Amino acid sequence: MERDLKISSYVLDMMLQHGEREYPNEACGMVIGPQEKKAAIGVFPIKNLQNELNQKDPVRYPRTATTAYSMDPKEVRIVEKEAESKGFELKLIYHSHPDHGAYFSEEDRAIACPWGEPTYPNVGHVVISVEKGKAVAAKEFYWNEEKKDFEERKLK
Repeated sequence: MERDLKISSYVLDMMLQHGEREYPNEACGMVIGPQEKKAAIGVFPIKNLQNELNQKDPVRYPRTATTAYSMDPKEVRIVEKEAESKGFELKLIYHSHPDHGAYFSEEDRAIACPWGEPTYPNVGHVVISVEKGKAVAAKEFYWNEEKKDFEERKLK
C-alpha cells in the first residue's frame, strides 16, 4: 500500500526551516489536515523538552536535544484540540536529525511504537537531515500494516 498524502512545498519548507532554526538541536512538530482528505496543511512546531529532561534525570534521559527529542505534551494536546475544533486530524509528526541522515532510527521507532505498534498508525513521520545548519534531505516514513513495519517515502 503506497501512501498518497499530499505534502505541499509550503508545508515541507516550514518543516525544513524549523529544523534549521533549532540546529544544533533536534526540532519536532506536528502537521494537521482535513479529515477524509489526503492533504497536510497546518504546521505546528512543538517545544523539544529533551534538554530539560536530561538535566533533571540524566540516567533515565541520557541523550540531549542534539540527538533526541521529546515533544512537550501540553503543546501536543493544544494541537490535537485545534485540529479537532476545525474538523482536522493529525497527518504527520516530524523531527530533525542534526548532522545525521534522514533515516528512521531505532530510537524513532521506539518513540512511534512504545508498545510494539504505532501510537498513531495512520500518521506519517518525517525525518529531516540538517547538516551544518542547512536542511539537506527529508523522508517520510509510514506504517505498513501488512508488513508491520515502517516504509520510506522520499520527499526531497
